[in-house]
Amino acid sequence: MTSKDIELIRKMLKMQAKLDEAIMKEYGLFCIDEDKLSFAILDEVGELTHELKGNWCYWKKTQPPVDGEKVLGELVDIWHFVLSWQNNFNGGEEGLLTDDEIMEKVDDNRWSIEEYGKGIVIKLADLSYYPLWKVEPLIAITEYLDFTIEQVYEAYCGKNKINYQRLESGY
Repeated sequence: MTSKDIELIRKMLKMQAKLDEAIMKEYGLFCIDEDKLSFAILDEVGELTHELKGNWCYWKKTQPPVDGEKVLGELVDIWHFVLSWQNNFNGGEEGLLTDDEIMEKVDDNRWSIEEYGKGIVIKLADLSYYPLWKVEPLIAITEYLDFTIEQVYEAYCGKNKINYQRLESGY
């Protein structure tokens, strides 16, 4: 995790704010409902865990191996909703910690994922309801899954374009 990575996260926050504005305009919303956003995060966490099933589904011999591209796609969907939460309920860019504090929290989260047997499960579950910090645990989850913030940023930009196309087509 570097300051460059945090700058990419700041760029994604700006992009997400614009996307949220477009969504709210399209659907005549004045605000985003936090409970609905939490459900969206939870749903995407479920989709991510489904893509990771090859790593944890011990009772099914026919489970296909994990597809890294699909995992990244689901991870990026979580990023969209966590960034939306950060923008709408935790002060957006201004609500972020300093670069050093972010890096420290990411390290703490990464340590807890690696040190506890259920660490990744707990961190994924926490994303939907934890009231203060979502970005830092998501960075740690991203790193734990062996993706870089740069990979997330590139995939996020691609999915962001798709989301705008979906808005235009009435998805």
